[in-house]
Order: sequence, then structure tokens, then C-alpha cells
Amino acid sequence: MNHAVHGLRGVAALSVVLFHWYQIFPVAAVQLEVLLPSELVINPATPLRFGWLGVPLFFVLSGYILGAQVIRQELTPESVARFWRRRFLRIYPAVWFHLIWLLLASLYVPRLVAPDMWATLHWQFLLWINMPPIMQVPISNVMWTLPIELSFYLVLPFIGFLTRRIGWIMMLVASLGITLTWRFCVMDWQSVPHYAAALPWLDLLPGTLFTFMVGYCLNFLPTHSTAQWRARGLGLATAMFVLLLQWQLIVGEAYWTGHWALAVWPPCIAAALGAMVYFCSQPGAAIRWLSHPAMIWLGNISFGIYLWHYPIMRSMFYLFKDEWMSVSMSALALPIALLVTLPIATLSYRLIERPLMGWR
Repeated sequence: MNHAVHGLRGVAALSVVLFHWYQIFPVAAVQLEVLLPSELVINPATPLRFGWLGVPLFFVLSGYILGAQVIRQELTPESVARFWRRRFLRIYPAVWFHLIWLLLASLYVPRLVAPDMWATLHWQFLLWINMPPIMQVPISNVMWTLPIELSFYLVLPFIGFLTRRIGWIMMLVASLGITLTWRFCVMDWQSVPHYAAALPWLDLLPGTLFTFMVGYCLNFLPTHSTAQWRARGLGLATAMFVLLLQWQLIVGEAYWTGHWALAVWPPCIAAALGAMVYFCSQPGAAIRWLSHPAMIWLGNISFGIYLWHYPIMRSMFYLFKDEWMSVSMSALALPIALLVTLPIATLSYRLIERPLMGWR
């Protein structure tokens, strides 16, 4: 196991936590936003506003880690069935546990689950959410990524098979073509004033395939280099990432009203994230902190953190709505949410995820 890459999973999970804290308890974050113009990437609130990029980072890491398994093994019906079975056990039992407790908590927390969601529970437990033809809304907002992950798991063995035939470069180029074509076609087909409403269509697997494939193709790049070259590479990748954030800030609200960046920016940010993962996957003093035991622990429980933090934050908000209106209480909401989320995520990992993943 590459400990630094594993630590990046913890970074991805915490990024999403910060994003939802910014959304649900915004009072403290607003104080940061006014320190500098909001359209500047150096604004202290920028990491919070872009915390959702933990999701494409998860996708890149999935392509990288799982792609390595597919590349190494012989693709037989038995090995493919075993791969799919392990992926199923990785996702569904933890989600079912999460959904059961979410439904129980909703009996005591008003508005935690919308009334119309009870009629869609069969789709929620199957994870047929934000998927055609019904495009059912997920009962918990963070669950929208899971059908995309599962879709990638289904096609990954076929990607491995095609890579053996036409090579990884052609596969990467083809995935970029599919992603751009899909996103431009959805933008043309979904004529809406604000394309946030079209995100479930934009972000289906064809619209995010390049993000997964960036991670997958990292497995074919050389891993032996000097420390100086790795440090420079990580610096350039980080600079590209920051410039892309600045680009979206400059585009501003036009990004969601049909600007061509809505199709092009996600693949660009995926390439930047992939470059950062590549240089972080190799030993170096600059990224040694990613291999710290605390980061490895966060990587282990990252799926649980991702699943549980959002309903916990929403429960806190609905149960004590008036308490979070001050700057101090808004800031305190983040450590409180983490103190509740981390033990639950740890229990989910130790009692459900790890035992089932080790089951033969």
C-alpha cells in the first residue's frame, strides 16, 4: 500500500467536510470572505468554496488504485466477478447501514429526510439515484457520487481489456473525447437558465470518465525520478491547480449559465489533480506528512467520513438552528461535527467495511 496515496483519501474526505460546513454553517466563513475580494484565489475562504473538489480527487484515486489491480491481474470471468463482488461489498453494506440510521434519526430530527423520500426507499437502497430514466433525487446529498463510482467499477475490467489492445494513451484520449462530447451535448440538450440543475446529467459516468481515466493512466507513468524533479513537478501541478481555480473565479456565475468552461474546466482540474497525485505517490520530504499514521487512519475511514458527516451536520443544524447564528458557534460546529463523525466512521470501517472486504 502506498501510504501517501492512502493519506490523500483522507484529504479528499476532509475537503468535502469543509465544503459542507461552509454551506450549512456559513456565519464564520463569511468573516473570512470579506477579508479579500471573493474573485481572488488568495481569498481565505477559497479552500472552503472549492472543498467539493474532494469528489474528483476521490475519482482520480479510484482510477489509480483500482486500475492498478485490473492492470496487474489476468482478466478472466472469475477474476472480473471477484472484482465486482469486492466492489459491491465495499459500497452497499456501509450505505445500507447509513440509510437505516438516517431513517431512524429522521423520526426525531425534523426535515432530515423529506416526506416524499419515503416512497423512494427501494431506489435509495439500490443506489439507483441520479440515474436515468427516473433520475431519482438521493435521500442524502453525498450519495450522488456512489452510482458514478459503481458505473466506473462495472466498466473498469473492459477498460483494462481495451488498454491491452490499443494502449493507455489512446484510452486516455478517447475518454477525454467522450467526456467533452457528453458535457457539450448535455449543455445543448438541457436548455436551462442555471446548469446546476443539469449536474445529475452532466456528471454521469460519460461526463466524468476522463477524471477516472487520469488516475487509471498514472499507473503507466515512470516512478523513478530524482527528489528535485519530483519537487518541481509537484510545484508545477499545484500552480496549475491554483490557476484553474482562479479561472473559475474569474468566469464567476457565468460558469453555470452555459459558459463553455462548464464542459472544459472539469477535465482540466482532473488533469491537475492527477498530476498532484502522481507526484505525491512517490517518496519525498514535501509529502511525508501524507504518510503519517493519522493520515493513514483518515484514509481508512474516508468512506465513512464522506457518508456520515453530511447528515450529522444537518441534524445539528435542524436541532439547534438558532444556536449557530454567531461567529463563535458557527466555527465550533466544525470540530463538533468531526468529533461525532470520526468515531462513527471508524466503527463503520471496523465493523462493516473491513470485515466484509476481507470476506472470502
